[in-house]
Amino acid sequence: MNRAQRRKAAKAGLPVQKDPTLNIKLSELGKGIMTPNMRMAMDHEINQQCLEADERLALDIDTMVLWTLHRHLGFGVKRLHDFYVAMAAEHRRMREYYQMDDMYPERSKLKELGVDLEAWQKEVLTDGQ
Repeated sequence: MNRAQRRKAAKAGLPVQKDPTLNIKLSELGKGIMTPNMRMAMDHEINQQCLEADERLALDIDTMVLWTLHRHLGFGVKRLHDFYVAMAAEHRRMREYYQMDDMYPERSKLKELGVDLEAWQKEVLTDGQ
């Protein structure tokens, strides 16, 4: 949330959370090592960029998922809508994790079930080669 957005929210009477401020000394930058503050700042920036990219790509990804469910699994309009509502709720939860600079845990939960998404992705990406 930028300054203008915080001011607008404050005027509307909404609670306003300030972004954390991270101070990094110039002398730390030249050492060639990653300090905990630098790592935290970098992770925060990466998460913010993920959120921005997510906003740009969400509609296209949602369209691809819904079309695949319809075409390959026979989902009709009602099942597509029910799935989309459930997926959107999980998506909002995922975005909250990114905003907190924490890791999204569902990938590890799927791995506990025996779903290795990274392996599946490699399988699909190398399938045609």
